[in-house]
Amino acid sequence: MSGPGTVTVSELLILVASGDRGAFRDLYAKAGPKLFAICLRMMRSRDVAEDVLQDTFIRIWQRSWQYDAAKGDGLAWLATLTRNCALDRLRRQPAAHVEFDETVTAEMDRATAADPHHLAEGGDLMHCLGRLRDNYRNVVVMAYVNGLTHEELAHHFGRPLGTIKSWVKRGLEQLKECLER
Repeated sequence: MSGPGTVTVSELLILVASGDRGAFRDLYAKAGPKLFAICLRMMRSRDVAEDVLQDTFIRIWQRSWQYDAAKGDGLAWLATLTRNCALDRLRRQPAAHVEFDETVTAEMDRATAADPHHLAEGGDLMHCLGRLRDNYRNVVVMAYVNGLTHEELAHHFGRPLGTIKSWVKRGLEQLKECLER
């Protein structure tokens, strides 16, 4: 291996699948910083993000044979694997109560900034979230920022699953309506 900059992530994944430890080192050097950024953003704790990154690279070593270059880019596959590791970790942690504050809405604004034209037309996300009923806002924020499932939300709020699904659906409908104005 001549260095992490000379081959693509996809090529490195194929080499890792064959058991090439040098390719694994190069893959870590090439993709590690990007994957760590995903971990840090999702976990919001450097220590936990480092643990998730380690779990991710263990999973990469074990599952690199599942990567199919014909189906997509290697870095996208790694990002998906990283996100799934982070979500697994978040689900194993006790559900924390998410407050409606500027930090949460700023994170949601960044997450939805991929389509700034849509947000510019519809108004500010913080404003629209502020217009939702508390229970709608809380389930939407916990689902989309923290990645909690409907079942986890039902357990956290002590409400029936159907109620939580209705709250999420109504919250998203009202949020969409507000953003489209």
